[in-house]
Amino acid sequence: MRDLLKEFDNGVTVIKEWNTDDTGKTIERFVVTQNEKDVRSYPSIKRAMDRAISIASKGLRKK
Repeated sequence: MRDLLKEFDNGVTVIKEWNTDDTGKTIERFVVTQNEKDVRSYPSIKRAMDRAISIASKGLRKK
């Protein structure tokens, strides 16, 4: 399942994704997307947010 956490400039978002494995344990990942396409997933929200900020600001610097 997916849940939107935060939206940034240039179509960058951070999404919380979680699934349960065969043993019933919940696996949680934080996915950085840009323009509806997955860029990368991270196990920690801090790393995902840092990467999203970096991607969003890179687009602003190019203009």
